[in-house]
Amino acid sequence: MKKDSADISIPEDTLVSVVMATYRRDQALRNALTSLAAQTYQNFQVVLVDDNDDGEWTAKVQAIVDEFKDQISIHYIVNEHNMGSAATRNRGIAEAKGQYITFLDDDDVYLPPKIEMQLKDIISSGADYGITDLYLYNENGELIDRRIRTYIKSTEAKDLMRYHLLQHMTGTDTFMFKADYLRNIGGFPGINVGDEFYLMKGAILAGGTFTYSNHCYVKAYVHSGELNGLSSGDSKVRGENALFEDKKKYYDYLTKADIRYVKMRHHAVLAFAEMRRKNMVPFVENAVQSFASAPVACVKMFLEHR
Repeated sequence: MKKDSADISIPEDTLVSVVMATYRRDQALRNALTSLAAQTYQNFQVVLVDDNDDGEWTAKVQAIVDEFKDQISIHYIVNEHNMGSAATRNRGIAEAKGQYITFLDDDDVYLPPKIEMQLKDIISSGADYGITDLYLYNENGELIDRRIRTYIKSTEAKDLMRYHLLQHMTGTDTFMFKADYLRNIGGFPGINVGDEFYLMKGAILAGGTFTYSNHCYVKAYVHSGELNGLSSGDSKVRGENALFEDKKKYYDYLTKADIRYVKMRHHAVLAFAEMRRKNMVPFVENAVQSFASAPVACVKMFLEHR
């Protein structure tokens, strides 16, 4: 039985590694590291992997690392060539020294209790991995969306797969893993679009013990055009199509109504991407297919994210 995490005492030698991939950010990176320096749990290391592939940017990141070297433990790694987010995070995972691994994007921040509270939740449940809720903020710092996971009623793998296929239980900052479990499942796949989805899918299918922490101590920032994963660009369209094909392999976990919802969401994502690119014919085609797949859910999604 899961104990109340408030009653959990974390063993003194428990080290947490916070893996960060950074690319072309300076002030946002500084803000992220500032939030780590303010953590209530201090036995952690930051594994910061520089994927800039640019001498001037690496010099900027090195200067920021030097600013924080007396406040937090930072293991700073520079990629020789740009590797992309998934491979960069995997390099961080490989070099992490902690028994537990969590992540922080270089444009997001942790609130002070984040590491402590999630670590207590993981330890109290004996879980191999877990997630928290996710709050999204716009570039002006305004709260624009809450991803509350109250739909999680079971931690059985078959149920978790259904939840994940429908709801995308992702958000890099919300993950925490036992390091051995994360490495055993292979870390992130070599795919930059949807890598969080595939990581969570792999964790579920590997059969590890899961826990959901119904709190959020993260501020994740959404940049223009990215709400609900509905970003634009050729890579987004290709990635979304690949993700949809992958989901089809797991339709046995879903009801017929669920499958209609998955199709609706897929075409909504494509419609938004095509609208952003001003490709009006494919926008209309996908919008119509989205509505036809699940009319009520389609309208609800539009109203929530218009």
